Amino acid sequence: MRRYDEYRYSFYEVTGVLSIYLLILAGVAIFFYNSLIFFFISLATVPFYLKYYKRRLILKQKEKLTDEFAEVLYSVNANVKAGFALENAFLEARKDILLFYGETSVMAQELIHLKKCLSINKTLESFLVDLGKRSGVDDIRIFAKVFETAKRNGGNIRQVLETTADTVKAKAEVEREIQVLIAQKKLELRIMEVVPFFIIAYIGLTSKGYFDVLYHNLKGIIFMTACLILYGFSIYLGSKLVKINV
Repeated sequence: MRRYDEYRYSFYEVTGVLSIYLLILAGVAIFFYNSLIFFFISLATVPFYLKYYKRRLILKQKEKLTDEFAEVLYSVNANVKAGFALENAFLEARKDILLFYGETSVMAQELIHLKKCLSINKTLESFLVDLGKRSGVDDIRIFAKVFETAKRNGGNIRQVLETTADTVKAKAEVEREIQVLIAQKKLELRIMEVVPFFIIAYIGLTSKGYFDVLYHNLKGIIFMTACLILYGFSIYLGSKLVKINV
């Protein structure tokens, strides 16, 4: 089954990501060095960027799984209160997941896998423990272990479901509220990231030859490289400032 701490690019994703990154490299090569040679040298950074972007996609993948898993727990808790057996309560939760997230949602697929596991006499708790391991999400992994222990020792399963669902849901809601609050700052950061390119382009177009002294000579290359490093550090620092983990 799928591991959520891993990610495989599709052909279209790789094409899209590479296209955008190559445009960025071309912009840097033109505005900072006015050199095609730098563009080809900078292509060596492509694997590192793909790896970095993959980490972002994995993080989004985990966030999506966490949201859907919390919804499953809410649905299961309601089904148990309605008189369903625990295993059937999980299977019935798929109806709610389909309603909220659609057929292609990750938990819709996982609940199909659960049904197959139950049909070959695997236990619900073994499925949850396996999901916890594959998810790479601490909340799901901890819930699976607590659920396994509670069921084995006759604990209050309903209380475990309700408490975990409330905790995961509250955490997700806080994260969403934070994202709304800092959305404007993120937009400002994106704008500031492209402003230097517009400034260089404007000066270059209105004052021909103004930047010639910085191109194709050692001192100019060193100066522009220092500017590029400072620019990159500023982007990194800005992204850290608007990234808040709950």
